Amino acid sequence: MANWCSFRMMVRGKKDGVDTFYRYLTDYENSPRYFARIFNAEKDSESIDGEIKTMRLSGACAWSVYSCMCEGKYTYYSDSHESDPKLTCLREATEELSLEVEVRATEEGMGVWEHYQFKDGECLCDDCGDLPSSQFDMEDVA
Repeated sequence: MANWCSFRMMVRGKKDGVDTFYRYLTDYENSPRYFARIFNAEKDSESIDGEIKTMRLSGACAWSVYSCMCEGKYTYYSDSHESDPKLTCLREATEELSLEVEVRATEEGMGVWEHYQFKDGECLCDDCGDLPSSQFDMEDVA
């Protein structure tokens, strides 16, 4: 769908922190915090190694991961956090919950990709760019 950003995410940390982060993505009504404009987030896999849980998930949000899960100019967090303190961002959530989160996303309508990685509140990767253009030509169909 136009203006829907599809993302794949890896969340790693202590079990309670990973589970709480997942609630931030999926349970707006009952979670103590939430990310803005997340349309869905589904667990793809979970594994536990000692005290460390790794969850892989996929989902969709409005416009971009940047606008829905990050802070800065033109983000829901920066525009609304003062009036809605339950709103969170990746930096804040990974710091609060002692997590590592990596997200890769595409928004086909605008033709962009994103890659973010946060660990314990520190941004390790903040990259984006244009998707490769299609070589499709209507004349090829005729």
